[in-house]
Amino acid sequence: MNYPFFDQIVDSLSDALITIDQNKKIVIWNRMAEIMFGYDKAEIEATGLEAIIPPVYRQRHREGYERFINEIHVHASYVSEVRELEALRKSGTLFPIELTHSLLKVSDQEFYITATVRDITLRKRYELMRDRIEHITRHDLKNKLVIVCLAAQRLSKTLGPEEKTQVRKYTEIIESESKGLIELLDSTKELILLESGEYKRKEETVELTDLLNLKAEQIQPVAAAKGVNVAFQDRTPRRMTLQADRSLLERALENLIKNAVEAEDFSNTVEMILEEGEQGIPVLEIHNGGKPIPEEIQGLIFSPYVTHGKKDGIGLGLYSTKLILETIHGWQISFQSGLQGTTFKVTFGSRQDQLGIRN
Repeated sequence: MNYPFFDQIVDSLSDALITIDQNKKIVIWNRMAEIMFGYDKAEIEATGLEAIIPPVYRQRHREGYERFINEIHVHASYVSEVRELEALRKSGTLFPIELTHSLLKVSDQEFYITATVRDITLRKRYELMRDRIEHITRHDLKNKLVIVCLAAQRLSKTLGPEEKTQVRKYTEIIESESKGLIELLDSTKELILLESGEYKRKEETVELTDLLNLKAEQIQPVAAAKGVNVAFQDRTPRRMTLQADRSLLERALENLIKNAVEAEDFSNTVEMILEEGEQGIPVLEIHNGGKPIPEEIQGLIFSPYVTHGKKDGIGLGLYSTKLILETIHGWQISFQSGLQGTTFKVTFGSRQDQLGIRN
């Protein structure tokens, strides 16, 4: 297409513009396509357009394209509706896009298909943030504020020497709900960063055995108030160190241990067992002897706003724990729940560059 300034105009577009001809030859691959997908034109010509299609959708794309070509004689020039899909960068990263495609038909033997692609990653992040804030405002935040207001109203009516017991009771309610509100706001802000991929991981060397001992000691007073003992066993033949974001790792471990303490019913002991798995990778199991998690909850246990067996739970603890362990660190978390209780299992990585083992 040898028109004056054509290439400059196409390369100035804020969307990726991709055009192929009837032989699947790439005619246009503009500058934004290079930036968005990470391939220059020579690279994408060598690999083919399937390189930017996630593997799970490639067969469907092939079948759709073949149907289109077989029916080209019935098609006139047209522009499709806008669709939201996922695309694949050269780095292997999936990202959300808006896509429209159009057909310019010269004849049944000569035609051009053009895709206009827009990266909507930022928009999706803002939508996620909006939905999260909306949920908090309508439900969790509003409910807690109502409780605080009612408790304060009751408190103002019961002031006096003879009402000390009631004053103490309502003061405790205000303190408890206020702390819950602050925790909710803090955890939600962090979750938005984790979900959007904008959290900056602060990596350092962590002595896993020492950290688990520390967490068990810190949570023991809370457990003792419930009549529960937290027992940690280190069965590894050597001390284990991890490269991790310590503050996030502590948050995840606290969530798992506190959940186990709150769920404990029968054995009065929460067991934390650290063992050495395959290839020297440490594996942590946290077990409680409480009632099993209902089957209808098990499939949703790591979803946001799903809670079970906690009076004041907001349903973000296990969700954030999974984000911290799997999304941020690349480790694995799983669980089993039955008549003998519930066990959460953390496998600290599958790549040697994440793990250090010290004698």
